[in-house]
Amino acid sequence: MSKHLILPRRDVLKMGGAGVLGTFIAAATFDIAGAQTPNVEAVKANLRKLRMGDFNPNYATQWTYRLAQALGYFKEIGIDDFTVTLSDQYIPGLISGSLDITHGDTDVILNAAAKSGVPMKLISIYRDKEWWILGVRKGINSAADLKGKKITGGPLDGRNTWVMQQVVKQLGLDPAKDVTFVPTSGGSDKRLQALIAGTVDAASLFPRHKAALEKIGGKFLYQKPHSTPQEGYAVLGSWLSKNENTAYAYVRADLKARQWLFKPENKAKAYQIMKDLGYSIPPAFEALYEVELAQISPDCGFENASTMDTFTDVLKSRGDVPKTLDWRKVVDMKYVWAAQKALGLPKRPPSI
Repeated sequence: MSKHLILPRRDVLKMGGAGVLGTFIAAATFDIAGAQTPNVEAVKANLRKLRMGDFNPNYATQWTYRLAQALGYFKEIGIDDFTVTLSDQYIPGLISGSLDITHGDTDVILNAAAKSGVPMKLISIYRDKEWWILGVRKGINSAADLKGKKITGGPLDGRNTWVMQQVVKQLGLDPAKDVTFVPTSGGSDKRLQALIAGTVDAASLFPRHKAALEKIGGKFLYQKPHSTPQEGYAVLGSWLSKNENTAYAYVRADLKARQWLFKPENKAKAYQIMKDLGYSIPPAFEALYEVELAQISPDCGFENASTMDTFTDVLKSRGDVPKTLDWRKVVDMKYVWAAQKALGLPKRPPSI
């Protein structure tokens, strides 16, 4: 298996250099809803140091903000000390105030906002699409071959199992009668191992697993991207009240890095920057450049409000978030919209 970097005792990387001090007063404009929005071309972060929390050591999960750091975009907006802490406590860290901003799964952020009683805002989307991939072992070449076989999406009550049930339906089978869903612990790498070991016949996988699966004669029987605002960045409302300029500046710098990343001529340098930071990226992963970018939101937004409605309705049906959740009270796209306008991009989502 390929190895991802987990930064022992290097879980905090800092960007040196002199920063721009102070808070700058920005010219204001008004969006179509009448809300006052600053011209983020003029906004500088009021914080020189930004403390980020993240849940995943994979290079592709941290790609855009690491590029914003390495390319000097953070320094341009006044952030000259950028630290990242990798921990499964990325939500408690945010709530306690030890983190300024955190990157995590949208469902986790929404659930925490609903249950913690602490004002929390999701201010930007990282991945607005997800690959629905059903990997199968050697000998399974069609949907008909899946009948009577065992499939895993991880925990039976998890969203990945729900996704695999939808895939089975799209393949023309009945997920309740034609196949058997079995639970597995751990993440997608564990599901791949179960598939390779033959303890299951099919599993929910990710694009990076393709080479290892094909090596043992397996294949991706189903692989399609679906619009799903699955990952984002959250801050506390109390932090925003004091550091709104930093939020505007951060989103703009991150979006600028995404624009750079999405240019094919920057591909080699984009990978080299991450390698120089210590991330392990095998050649097989580099071959997935377009596949990885297909999941990352190119503009920090998502398709439309209906997309988020559908996503949260599924979460509610699975018990992943409270049925009373109103995502519109958590999601605040004004920072994204301001950055999109400043960088000449259309407003997305058009509204919420």
